Amino acid sequence: MTDRFVLRAAYAVLGFGAWIALRLVGIRRGVVRENLRNSFPDWSGDRLRAVEREFVRRQGEAAAEVLYSNRIDAAELRERVAITNPEVLAAAGAPRPLILVGAHHCNAEWMVQRLSIELGERLVALYKPLRNPRADRWFRSVRSRFGARLVAAKSVLQELARLRGVGAIGMLADQVPRTSPEKHWVEFLGQDTPFYMGPELLGRALRAQVCLVRMRRVERGRYELTLEPLNAQGEKLPHGEVTARYARALEAWIRDDPAGWWWSHRRWKLKKKG
Repeated sequence: MTDRFVLRAAYAVLGFGAWIALRLVGIRRGVVRENLRNSFPDWSGDRLRAVEREFVRRQGEAAAEVLYSNRIDAAELRERVAITNPEVLAAAGAPRPLILVGAHHCNAEWMVQRLSIELGERLVALYKPLRNPRADRWFRSVRSRFGARLVAAKSVLQELARLRGVGAIGMLADQVPRTSPEKHWVEFLGQDTPFYMGPELLGRALRAQVCLVRMRRVERGRYELTLEPLNAQGEKLPHGEVTARYARALEAWIRDDPAGWWWSHRRWKLKKKG
């Protein structure tokens, strides 16, 4: 059985599984619908339902691709995920590493793997350890297959002090900052939303450039990555500005491809006081 046949089979099985879980059984269906309604209040019911159906289909695709992540080789991953402006990565290096910020959009696992093909051990990927030890070990092994070094986000500054040759630090920055002491509130998709300030604070501490890694789905199993600077290296900006720029860029990304974002997350569980 060829690896590509394995992926096609996974698309079929996990696509059906996503339909069963999200559409038939209704797991997180209420969360998805509430998030979509609140984010796009001017959309018709038909348009919201169309995005919901596409979201379910895309979740099945993403699950299949994540499962395939421990088999895909570098040549196939280069073929499936193109980088539109690789010169930005080529310029990455110590002592001013790039801060790369992605989001839970499209396939974040392939994004990390594809960047690590270019940067190898010069890429430090920040992550939050999973509660399940077996799942945590599996994801760590997948994300480090092409050389990336994984560091728990809460200990990044201590770890960076002993790491050498870091060219870029990558993280997903659209999670709910429940335990983070630093939150920045912005209007995002029409709602007061707190954002994790880690990328901005890390960029300020290292005097580094922060770049959004925008992932665009071309077709099933094929994507493009584009690195979009959110600041200039050494640029002095007001507190919260880089985080606000990230939020605006992410909102534009979501509006361009709403079905690709993970609407099943309770993104707005934190409420702004007052």
